[in-house]
Amino acid sequence: MPANYPATSNPKYLLYSHYKALDQVQEMGLIPVRLFRVLYPLWRVRVEGRQRVATDFDELEWFIERGLHEAGLHSVAELSSFLGLEAAFVERLVGLARKIGHIAGEDGSLSLTPLGLDSVRERVRYEDRKLNTELYFDALGNMPLTPEHYKIPILESLPEKTPFQAFYQFDHVWSMDALEQMQKSPDRHLLNLPEAVSSAQLVSQEPVYMPVYFVEARENKPSGALHLMVFSQVRGLRDKVLEYAVNRDPKVYRALKARTNSRAESVQRYFEQSGMRKDAWYLNENGPWGAQVMVDGDVFLPGADSEAEESGRLTLRSVGRYTLIYDWCIWVMCDDANIRNQAAAEQSLEWLQNANIRPSQFEIREKIANISKQLSVTAPQIRDLLAQSRKKSLSRAAERLEDLDDD
Repeated sequence: MPANYPATSNPKYLLYSHYKALDQVQEMGLIPVRLFRVLYPLWRVRVEGRQRVATDFDELEWFIERGLHEAGLHSVAELSSFLGLEAAFVERLVGLARKIGHIAGEDGSLSLTPLGLDSVRERVRYEDRKLNTELYFDALGNMPLTPEHYKIPILESLPEKTPFQAFYQFDHVWSMDALEQMQKSPDRHLLNLPEAVSSAQLVSQEPVYMPVYFVEARENKPSGALHLMVFSQVRGLRDKVLEYAVNRDPKVYRALKARTNSRAESVQRYFEQSGMRKDAWYLNENGPWGAQVMVDGDVFLPGADSEAEESGRLTLRSVGRYTLIYDWCIWVMCDDANIRNQAAAEQSLEWLQNANIRPSQFEIREKIANISKQLSVTAPQIRDLLAQSRKKSLSRAAERLEDLDDD
């Protein structure tokens, strides 16, 4: 079950950096055009049902129930005599079997219930238990989510201040058909519905929200078709379940297009509000990486500081990458080689510090080389990166660099 976040949760930490999503789009060979921070609408549905739980039979319980089924016995006295057990002990075993729904009838007319018969036939101690559980459905199409989504924190209400914007379900409402179809699905075990659940009944449904990124992307050619990609906290980040939901509903795309100004106007307003002179930047809307802005070196702030980026300023982290300008993905470059060299070091350390899985020495060298190639500079020396990581107290980056030597 996902952790539930109240609206007072810190809105800055609703999701990982958008750079992760943009980098993944780029690794697919696609051009990101726009990125939207979205609070995706879900239905949280509470249901009650019955679940058949299987455990091993106690040997004496097994013989008691077999005696009723196979030997035609119907009373405690008959069972006691047949099995050579004390009547009080047999009576207690019969009471236990009655409690779990295996035996019905008064003494003298004891018989197995359908649950008891199934248990004897399959030699498995079945027990029907009441089940209360929560299920999550996409609110745009009432599609059930996968077990992977249940590991993701959700928001029970909308936060007051956040760069993420609520994405409403338009005219879509909850449909009971979604729960019925889920129960009938041959893939129900892949949809987080517990095994052997029957008679699932709706108790309540309510809207909740999941922070995601929508990335509008195209193939790396001018006439490439646009496609919406969705990134959440599922394994691998790309969320194909929600992606399918948003791409099959044309109202979603129309809503996104309606809320964005033109790219050229957005970039111009961004730099004007940042106080940059007009000759400090130049926009090329058809660059090799899509829309590209060339910026003077004195514009960039030192350090890969996310606080500065959130305030709308460019940093070394922005160079040779896509940055967001009013939802538009703009490739940022600088003709100052010194700035690009600093950016290569900053971005290499950022990756080394934040990579969750420890990379191999080959992967480290390959990543540093790729970052440097994108910035059109020579790869930084390992010893220089190690010194910077220690100076910046980037302990994980330093640890991963200590085993490497300069070629």
